[in-house]
Amino acid sequence: MLTFEKINADNLLKTAEFFKYKISRTSDYTIGAMYMWRDFYNTSYAIYDNMLLFKVKFLNRTSFTIPVGTGSLDKAMDALKEYCRAQEIPLWFCTVPKEGLPILVDGYKGTIPGTPSRDWSDYLYHYEDLSTLAGRRYSGQRNHINKFKKLFPDYQYHVITEDNVHRVINFLMEYQVNFAKGSALAQEELSRSLELMPYLKMFRLPGGFIEVDGKIVAMAVGEIVNDTLYCHIEKADREYPGSYQMIVKEFAMHNGKENIKYINREEDVGDEGLRTSKLSYHPVELLEKYCVLIP
Repeated sequence: MLTFEKINADNLLKTAEFFKYKISRTSDYTIGAMYMWRDFYNTSYAIYDNMLLFKVKFLNRTSFTIPVGTGSLDKAMDALKEYCRAQEIPLWFCTVPKEGLPILVDGYKGTIPGTPSRDWSDYLYHYEDLSTLAGRRYSGQRNHINKFKKLFPDYQYHVITEDNVHRVINFLMEYQVNFAKGSALAQEELSRSLELMPYLKMFRLPGGFIEVDGKIVAMAVGEIVNDTLYCHIEKADREYPGSYQMIVKEFAMHNGKENIKYINREEDVGDEGLRTSKLSYHPVELLEKYCVLIP
C-alpha cells in the first residue's frame, strides 16, 4: 500500500531527482512551484518502484499527478488504484498536460470532465524572444526598456546570493505593502514567494534583481528543468517605468544556457491585467492542464 509523505524543505530535493523525467513543459513538476504551493494544495508524495507520485487537494477533491520516473507506469497505476479503493475515493488526476492525455485516456480508459480552465494554462515562450525582445512585435517592450535606461542609466543587474538575499526579501515585503493586489490568491502568492527566498541556494534556484541608486526595483526567481527556464517569481516597482520589461529581459539573458529553448512564465490565474501583460510577450503556446478520471 502506498504511503504518502507531506512535502517539506528537507525531502523536496529527493522528489526533484525525478523531475527530469517529466513529459511536458508545464510548471507543475518544478521545485519552486511544489514548495511555494505545497500547503495550498496539501501536497504529499510517494516513491514507488522508482516512480514519483504526488497527491494533492485540487478543486476540493483528492487528486494525483501522472507518475514519472524510470520504473513501471503500470505498476504505479495499479498501486494508485489500490490506494484509492482502500480510501474509498475515485482516482482523479489533475494538472494533466496534453502529452499525458493519450497515456491516461487511451491507455487507462480515463475520461475528461469538461474543458480545462484557461486561468491555469501556462504561458510558454521561445527563449530567444524574451532574451532579445527583437522584432516589430516587441517594439512596445523595447520602448519601455529604452525609457528605463534613459531615466536610470546606471542601473545594475545582480545575481541573488546568500549575501544579498535579505535585501530581496525586504523588497518583497515592501512590495506586499505598496503594490500587492487585493485578491486572496495574489496575497497567497506573495506570502509563498517570501517563504521560498531563504531556500534559493539549497534548491539551486537562479534569481536576480535590478538595482537603481542602491535600491532594488525589480526581481525574479526561476528554475531550469531540461530545456526550459521557469519563472516562479517576478516583481517590479511600478514607480520605475519599464522595470517589469527590464526584469523579463535581464532575467532571461542572465540565465540562458546552451540547451535552453523555452521560458515558462506560468499561469495568469484569471487576473486580467496579468493576462494582458503575458499575452503582450507573444507566447508560442498556452499549456493547458486537464483533469482525468480513471475508472
